[in-house]
Amino acid sequence: MAFSMFFRAPACTSRVFSQQIMRLATQQATKPIETQRMLSSIMPLQTSFLKSDTTPILNAVRSFRTSPALLHEEKAHDHSKLWVIEKLTSAALVPLIPICLMIPNKIFDSVLAILITAHSFWGLEAIAVDYVRASIFGPIIPKIAIAFVYLISIATLGGLFYLIANDVGLSNAIRQLWGVKSKQNA
Repeated sequence: MAFSMFFRAPACTSRVFSQQIMRLATQQATKPIETQRMLSSIMPLQTSFLKSDTTPILNAVRSFRTSPALLHEEKAHDHSKLWVIEKLTSAALVPLIPICLMIPNKIFDSVLAILITAHSFWGLEAIAVDYVRASIFGPIIPKIAIAFVYLISIATLGGLFYLIANDVGLSNAIRQLWGVKSKQNA
């Protein structure tokens, strides 16, 4: 990897690199035998760097790419921050759900609605991206699946906010559902 990066580096073919090699070669007579051996092994490399357009092996090494960042000129997306946010959202739901049920109010209900919708959106989006691939379904169906995920998430958040603003609230609705269930069992 590092060797191929060295071949691809523009410094290897630049005039400065060539001048440094020539300067070292002129000083070869005054240096010890180890330096003379090193310089004699570098000289063929220097001439191959200068003939980079005619050397097929060197061109093959230059065209070899090992990372996605080198394949595309644009900056690769960093998904590690999103992964941390997803995990924090999931962890925040664990204490938030009991707190919302113990202390029902619009602020806790709104935060719970946002976190539940975000958690569901990321899960559905992962399913759509992983299982509805363009290589299997063509270019149109995956876009429709992602649009459907957005539509479901927007409708879910809107419905939860409607329940919070114009009805009993999210926590009280869950309490009422549990109350109906317990009355049926009694």
